[in-house]
Amino acid sequence: MTFHEELLQSCPSPCGNMFGKKDDGYDARLNQAKFLSELMRTRRPFCFLRMGDMELVYLLAQQHDKLDAIEFGDGPVSGTQAWCNPGLSAKHAARLRKAYEGADYLDLHEKNWPNEHLVPRLALERAAGSYRNPTKEASLVFLTWTESEFKPYCQHRRVGFAGAEARVLELLSQKPEFKQASVQYWPERARIFYHQVRDDGRNLDANLDLVKEDLREFVREHRLDTLFLSLGGGAKILGYELSRELGICCFDFGAMIRAFTYSGCDGNRVARSPHSPFFFRIPFQTHMDALEQAFPNLTSAELLAKAHGQLLLEVLKKQVGWTFASWEFDFGSENVSSFCLAFKEYKKRYQRLFTSSSAAKKERAGFLHFCGTHSLTNEGKYFLRKFRAKAAVRKVLDTCFVR
Repeated sequence: MTFHEELLQSCPSPCGNMFGKKDDGYDARLNQAKFLSELMRTRRPFCFLRMGDMELVYLLAQQHDKLDAIEFGDGPVSGTQAWCNPGLSAKHAARLRKAYEGADYLDLHEKNWPNEHLVPRLALERAAGSYRNPTKEASLVFLTWTESEFKPYCQHRRVGFAGAEARVLELLSQKPEFKQASVQYWPERARIFYHQVRDDGRNLDANLDLVKEDLREFVREHRLDTLFLSLGGGAKILGYELSRELGICCFDFGAMIRAFTYSGCDGNRVARSPHSPFFFRIPFQTHMDALEQAFPNLTSAELLAKAHGQLLLEVLKKQVGWTFASWEFDFGSENVSSFCLAFKEYKKRYQRLFTSSSAAKKERAGFLHFCGTHSLTNEGKYFLRKFRAKAAVRKVLDTCFVR
């Protein structure tokens, strides 16, 4: 059992959405969002960080000298299974802790189910004069801030996005479908620049300081005022250090770049994201056009997994300005209708890949099993009947063999 699993077993079972309800504490978060914007406008340097559940487990493991029990692998290639990790190996523990202790505003994310129970166990020596969310209800402020404050804050500023999905966002932002869908949230009068952190194959953990130098050059070249970082645990370290060294505002943007790109998978791995914030839909074909252009070297199995992650995103539970975990589905008429529309495009576009390799066949089988389990497609229902029939035959044969 990993240290992460040990900690989760020690927490009471979650009730409902692991991120709670949007309406609970909304006014408190809205007030904090406005306060955060005021700090961001008036303070330089400034750094906003969030305590993700993976980073929290990482710090607790460091605190208890159990970093060797943390899972650092990249996980499976799968468009139906979710996967995440801290993105940092044990060697970065001291820098991560320093960033969390020195950040100007820290959201401890207690509305996230495990954080509510694990944050009290964490020993942090926060810097004098720094801020944090005052209550559990006021946590997850980045969701409300992005919904209500992101657009007005960015107007007339030079801002940058850095992350594994940055190129996808850059491409989508030029599309009429994106402009129409995002009009309420996207700053049309900002100077926006994009940095695809992993487009040269650099591993963030192994090359954190090389990535940092790339970002330093990115900030200086474009004379950025604010840098939005979506780099997992690395965003915490680099955001804090670069804010101090360059005198800028750094914002730990995390999953919000996936909300703006309507991505079902993280850009840096081929598995479903563990949770998905939502503001607006982007058509399947529009997203996949951008994704294929941004990541031209995906294998057939990886491309299928990305496509399947997008299709599952269509039936994930949604509320504007909030996020839901990867297993929280809503098979209501709007979601199913969007799924069916995307599925037609998927079949036309990717049918040639279904049997292109053993890995592609395995990925396709996982998707068909999901579709059959939830009665989404005829192919899925047929696959599930065959799967269950084979399982029944194997059970009978096993019984006969034992006898």
